[in-house]
Amino acid sequence: MTAILTQVDGVEVPDSFFTGPYAQTHRNYVDPEIVKRVEILRGPASALYGSSAIGGVVSYYTLDPDDIIKPGKDVGARLKTGYSSADESWLNSATVAGRQGEFDGLLHVSQRNGHETESYGETGGTGLSRTEANPEDARSTNVLAKLGWNYTDGSRLALAYEKYKDDRDSNLKSAVGGPFTNGSGLGMYQSREGNDTITRERFGVENSFAVDSLLVDNLKWSLNYQTAKTDQNTRERYFPFSRDVIRDRDTHYQEKQWVFDAQLDKAFSIASTDHVLTYGTTVKQQKVTGLRSGSGTCARVFGSCRVVGADSPSDRLAATSDFPDPTITSYALFAQDQISWNDWTFMPGVRYDHTTLDPKFTPEFLRSVSLADPGQGNDETRTWHRLSPKFGVTYAFSDAYTWYGQYAEGFRTPSAKSLYGRFENPTAGYVVEPNPNLEPETSKSYETGLRGRFEAGSFDIAVFYNKYRDFINEDAITPGYSELTFQSNNIKHATMKGAEFKGRINLDSIGAPNGLYSQASVAYVQGRNNDTGEPINSVNPLTGVIGLGYDQNDYGGLLSWTLVKRKNRVDDSNFHTPDGTSSQFKTPGYGILDLSGYYKVSNDVTVNAGLYNLTDKKYWRWDDVRGYDGVGEAGVTAPANLDRLTQPGRNFSVNVVWDI
Repeated sequence: MTAILTQVDGVEVPDSFFTGPYAQTHRNYVDPEIVKRVEILRGPASALYGSSAIGGVVSYYTLDPDDIIKPGKDVGARLKTGYSSADESWLNSATVAGRQGEFDGLLHVSQRNGHETESYGETGGTGLSRTEANPEDARSTNVLAKLGWNYTDGSRLALAYEKYKDDRDSNLKSAVGGPFTNGSGLGMYQSREGNDTITRERFGVENSFAVDSLLVDNLKWSLNYQTAKTDQNTRERYFPFSRDVIRDRDTHYQEKQWVFDAQLDKAFSIASTDHVLTYGTTVKQQKVTGLRSGSGTCARVFGSCRVVGADSPSDRLAATSDFPDPTITSYALFAQDQISWNDWTFMPGVRYDHTTLDPKFTPEFLRSVSLADPGQGNDETRTWHRLSPKFGVTYAFSDAYTWYGQYAEGFRTPSAKSLYGRFENPTAGYVVEPNPNLEPETSKSYETGLRGRFEAGSFDIAVFYNKYRDFINEDAITPGYSELTFQSNNIKHATMKGAEFKGRINLDSIGAPNGLYSQASVAYVQGRNNDTGEPINSVNPLTGVIGLGYDQNDYGGLLSWTLVKRKNRVDDSNFHTPDGTSSQFKTPGYGILDLSGYYKVSNDVTVNAGLYNLTDKKYWRWDDVRGYDGVGEAGVTAPANLDRLTQPGRNFSVNVVWDI
């Protein structure tokens, strides 16, 4: 799928980054315990979001004091504890909030301690035969603090601080005996352990107030500074037949960003039309740095190792960066007008984005590249800009039924990783190559749908069709290489099309017991490389969920049946396999049952529980095995027995929430 913007309180969560088995970040920067609501937007439908949102937006909004303080009170608290059997994790969290006159505040602290998420496999041991998950000790903590001043009616100044940390120690038993080729190991890796720590720290200030002028009714601005980093250490016993050493590899990746947002609105009328004009600007600067280093120590006297504990020059890695330390500066201007006329609503909008990427060729980066390679010695500033129009329309047939349609253009710039990043691992047989010739991705999106809201239930139906030009396919496998080569490329013409449905029927409205309801959802997406006619592999298979629920004031439950179709359309044209004959593993279809419920012990105490994968089904998610062949090695840099990549079998969770 194309880029999806993930943000917390309007601040972008750092993107994932990959250059090999010792250097891989992910987007696990959000603690659900501080989230009060999630908003999801498909495609580049809003003028309020820019380049990173060409595929859609997932916005997390964190708790405010009013979410904890009960009506009529000035102080409130929420205590929570829980357990999940899937990773044997315990959660403890506490949130307190208070209000005094014009001021209010909130403090949240949570901690989760657990282990590896189980797989369905039961075979231990090491190497490709291992089907159990690798042992892991995981710890995560989150702190959220907010202070607000409601200095006049409708005016508020707020400060926010957030820090999230996830720390994991892993024993990578599945790597022992590798590297692996044709299902057999060369025996060079005799042990491997790792520590991964990711942190995200944010400071923010937000001010909203009424202006009541000719051009502005309300103004809201915010300024945020965020630092996100990943620190990874890997220690392994390495035996390449010429020596026996203990190798350490350290990887550091960091993003710092400043974000300023200003949004203004003005309501007015022209003739028989009512308008709400929203306009503003976003200015953002990101600085990205990365560093790899390593050392080797002789584990025993053998080959080139003459003394135990001596330095091994062959395994020494001077501080190296896989991409130039770029500074990315962007600004945007946007405007949209919500026009209401009788039963019609029109929403024209436009957004202008301007982005510059200024690479800094540090000595650490120059160590990793040869300036003789075409394009890699170019440290010129890259600049992109584009005007993207949007237009939406809705028509209310009645109070119950509404039709809508929209057209939107999107724009996405290449990342610094795609343009400059490189990494070589000849032992494992793969290379990550830069592509300095990448073009920005653009899209034209069309969507229409029907919504219904009535006493007996509700439904939403949507169909969409997206056309992409220069679709950025990151970490694609480049054809024409004998070794496995990852390199971002542009697909000149690509399309995404699909349909979604979700609905609910209140069965008590047709004679069933009070509180009984049924709900269902279906999501279908098809991606196509129009240049080759092949499917786009990042698209997930057809998925549907059917549920039967029951709600009362003090208790309730929901039985859900999730159905996922077999993944049968896969592009194997550039798929690299060690034996040259096998093809990508295609996940079989599956259906799983989940049961969840709640019980209010008192007005303040609620117990929530869930039993998942009731029938103890063995299944894979497509995103977890995409790029693997039948023996779990081709097209990837972390070989695995496919059974080790399965989801947990039958498992449960339970938590208790006390609202004071």
